[in-house]
Amino acid sequence: MRHFLLPLAFLFGSIQANYNAFFSLMVTNPTVVNQVKQIEDNLTATNPQFVKFVHNISYLHVRLNTVQLNETNLPVIQQFLKDLPKAMCNVSYSIPALFEGTAIRSNTTLYGKMNAMSSTVIASVHQKIYTLLNGTKIPSVDEHEIFHPRMDIVELDDRKHEDLLQIMSNRTGDFRLSTGDFIKEIILYNATASAPFYEEIGRALLAPCSNFTRSFKSELISNRVPVLPIFEEFK
Repeated sequence: MRHFLLPLAFLFGSIQANYNAFFSLMVTNPTVVNQVKQIEDNLTATNPQFVKFVHNISYLHVRLNTVQLNETNLPVIQQFLKDLPKAMCNVSYSIPALFEGTAIRSNTTLYGKMNAMSSTVIASVHQKIYTLLNGTKIPSVDEHEIFHPRMDIVELDDRKHEDLLQIMSNRTGDFRLSTGDFIKEIILYNATASAPFYEEIGRALLAPCSNFTRSFKSELISNRVPVLPIFEEFK
């Protein structure tokens, strides 16, 4: 049986001790992207200051669990990503991210609200990942937070922006965000932004439980340099 052993050294240059990483669901449905773009265009047309705070529509996502990751436990996360699809198959292998409008959080963030079904399923995915992490040496840093799945669209900085907040609050009833996506992949990102977004550490492609009659292969990857798999035969 063949098994992927991917070099970890490529990632070590960007892994800092005790930095945060996060699992996420990327939202790429063209209708969702276009609706978010329209929301952002409407806001920036009202006040150009919004340009600094809108999220890049190429990287819309729902953030899941946050973990502490370093060079020492990176091999553990490799195994975790490999095992995740099988462990997740009886929770959900096609995760609904279906939206029903927008809302304001903490007087700073405009986000896309999930419908009830999506919130329930994504919360179950979050809880399952948290439970699995408890069995590893990878500490989760969000154990005391109440998880509410959402897709951030505009995020103001720490300074007070009462004028922009007022515009966002007044316009939420006008924003149209009423479609969604079914996501079949969980991606782990470095929480330190690299270029326009975060550096991808690895991913797990979800699948039905029936797919795991034979060994399922998942990958740890780097988006900085090409990573070629090294194959090892083992019996």
